[in-house]
Amino acid sequence: MSGYLPKLWPPPRIIVVNGLRATWILVVLWYEIYAFDHVLHACQWPDIHQPNAPDSRIGRVLVVADPQIIDHRSYPGRGFLLKALGQFIIDLNLRRSWRSTISRLQPHAVVFLGDLMDNGRASMSNIEYNAYAARFFDIFKIRDNTATFFLPGNHDIGLGETASFSLQAGERYTSYFGRRNDKISVGNHTLLFVDSIALVEEDVIRADRGYSYDNWPAVTGGTVDFVKRFAAHEHANPIVLFTHIPLARPLGTDCGPLRERGTIRQGRGFGYQNTLSDEASQFLLGLLRPSLILSGDDHDYCEYSHPLPLLSLSSSTTAREVTVKSFSMAMGIRRPGFQLLSLTSSIPSFEALTQLPNSPPSPLDTPCFLPDQLGIYLTVYVPFILLSLLSLLAFNIHRIRTRNNKRQLRRSEVPPRSSYPDHSASRATSTNELSRRPLGRSNTEDTDEDPLPPPVTKLAKPARSSKLRARLSSCSWVFYLLGRQRRIEVLLPCSRVDHGMHEVGLLRGFLSDVLDVAWPPVLVFCVAAWWTMHF
Repeated sequence: MSGYLPKLWPPPRIIVVNGLRATWILVVLWYEIYAFDHVLHACQWPDIHQPNAPDSRIGRVLVVADPQIIDHRSYPGRGFLLKALGQFIIDLNLRRSWRSTISRLQPHAVVFLGDLMDNGRASMSNIEYNAYAARFFDIFKIRDNTATFFLPGNHDIGLGETASFSLQAGERYTSYFGRRNDKISVGNHTLLFVDSIALVEEDVIRADRGYSYDNWPAVTGGTVDFVKRFAAHEHANPIVLFTHIPLARPLGTDCGPLRERGTIRQGRGFGYQNTLSDEASQFLLGLLRPSLILSGDDHDYCEYSHPLPLLSLSSSTTAREVTVKSFSMAMGIRRPGFQLLSLTSSIPSFEALTQLPNSPPSPLDTPCFLPDQLGIYLTVYVPFILLSLLSLLAFNIHRIRTRNNKRQLRRSEVPPRSSYPDHSASRATSTNELSRRPLGRSNTEDTDEDPLPPPVTKLAKPARSSKLRARLSSCSWVFYLLGRQRRIEVLLPCSRVDHGMHEVGLLRGFLSDVLDVAWPPVLVFCVAAWWTMHF
């Protein structure tokens, strides 16, 4: 009996479908959740290399540039569905990036370098703007004990005069994000936030009227007035300057190895200006003499040292500017990022040897990069989708060919009608013998003759083979031992589409397999997205 028992093994479809399901679930979990924490694991505050500086004397500032959350105006050439899908994917990426960043690094303060919303400058109702700003704060949730500072960008309040920009943009920005020019002290450093959008507009008026910055009657409450009032007082602490628009630099200046492509060039267009003018840049450098400049707007990383006029032997000769990467995946770069700034109130002993006498401590900063979400879609998801589709298509083509071969084999194994036993003679003999029996005589009284055989109602199939055969019946495997009058039935779990799978065509079977493979990872993705948006 043991020689006739089959090896019980799931059908090939279960192996293919469940294997693809499990692989897809692992891929989604890794690239949608764990990849962010894995990438940020290498991101550390620059002060960790300063063992002599206690944590209580360090100010840790997270600097974010150009999140620029989109709305329905961002891509006017796209249809409604593509706009909605794009906004969902970008918002989801921003939420995951921010959640991983803020929970892992836990900064003391956060600075946004402008372009908070892609169309904050657009004409819209107050209700729509309120919902737009509320969406920004819902994405970038910040703990109550974390100080937050905002700079205006050209996408927030508009640059220049045009009918498409709202006259209320500046007022709306101030009501939600605070003052456009500000200063604070952190870790024995002065953080100076300047409204570079207003500076550009005032600089154009100054240049048209032929004034220099020394004799220009600054607009009251404007950026020039703010900078002059600040510089009029002597400041012992080093200054860290924050501006949305980068400062001017020579044409073709190299931005360093961390930049993805190109460089920052001077230029202007509808609602934007790539850099401040040479005069405005020298105005800020000459009056403020910052130790570090952090700017945004360009979306890509750039590092450049501006020369400073030499005032004394102990003064610095350069001011280093870092243009911070955009935090969004939708700003034309593959690796979004941010900047970490550590402000120490004392100089460690090993660094004091390299500092000039009585020089202030230098701020420490380092860039951090986020996952290449677009690269994940193009180099992981798209190829794996194609591989999954090809695998399922190949399996279904093999299934159709196997089914056709079995049908041809059955036709070739059907015996001719002459091989069936002839029961007509036995029926005739039985009828004659029955007619010769006397009336009234029962079968039991006739002890000399054999009783009649049972009537034949169905022809028995000939025993064509003693080999084991099996067929799929609903969700069970039924095994027959033909020729031995034995039947074995084993119940095995099967998929929803296994019932009748051998009877369906190529297209229907392929689409059913695609649906069976797709829904578990899609469900995992939706649950992960829901968790990201609500927790």
